[in-house]
Amino acid sequence: MPELSYPIIAIPDLHGQLAWLDSLLTQLRLHEVWPTATLVFLGDLVDRGPDVRGVVQKVAELVKEKPGSVCVTGNHDFALVKAAGLDGEPENFWVEKYRTNYDSDRTFLSYLGRAAERHTPEKWVSDIAALREAMPERHREFLAGLPWVAEAAGHVFLHNGLSSELNEPAAIQMHALRQRRWADVVSPKLGTKTFALWQRHYPVWLGADKRVNADPLPVPGKVQVVGHVQVPEPDVNGVRVRLDTTGGVWPPLTAGIFRGAKAPVEFVQGKSAERR
Repeated sequence: MPELSYPIIAIPDLHGQLAWLDSLLTQLRLHEVWPTATLVFLGDLVDRGPDVRGVVQKVAELVKEKPGSVCVTGNHDFALVKAAGLDGEPENFWVEKYRTNYDSDRTFLSYLGRAAERHTPEKWVSDIAALREAMPERHREFLAGLPWVAEAAGHVFLHNGLSSELNEPAAIQMHALRQRRWADVVSPKLGTKTFALWQRHYPVWLGADKRVNADPLPVPGKVQVVGHVQVPEPDVNGVRVRLDTTGGVWPPLTAGIFRGAKAPVEFVQGKSAERR
């Protein structure tokens, strides 16, 4: 992926909240950087909110509208892709994980018009196959093709963060992220929590280890910009910027504007104040 051009507008987890995104976009389109800005969405487009289909459609349109823009994958997007087999055969681990650990009813309602039956694995498998068929092909392809990371001269954009509990340094972790590879190229340090809970199906960079969100392994010369973990207000230090102020459950949505590699980040919020 080529290096992203500044100014960059980063937008965190949307979780089907199209109205919140529209409110934020109203503010952003009035901003002086909008005409030349590149957009970076930080993942988690699906689940939880009332209009998943509308959010996927809108983000795909915005990425196309603004050349050089991108959306990286979040753990909810990744779980759906792997469980529904949007990029190949469904993975058994994710079929079960998506049934028991993800609040996906709104995704089913948005595409299928009804909730899924979770009580038996057999019915769940049938319903998730029906969900896949109900999704427009362009949505399936968009979600399946999302990169794991996007980069600019002074920033790295990803869903969760790099890990100090892997044997590999930041440069190797970044290479693996670019290649969308995980357990075949990295390994956990002996005696760490990551070692004890090692999961070859679920990269920590996409969300498996929430601890790295607040305290990621630094990337020399770059600041990580992440979503994934809800924070009451944007949280900034010299290593990372955390932007997810909603978690998909409590507005307003916050965007970060990055004018250059060393420029301070500016925050813009939508005006919605209602809870869904």
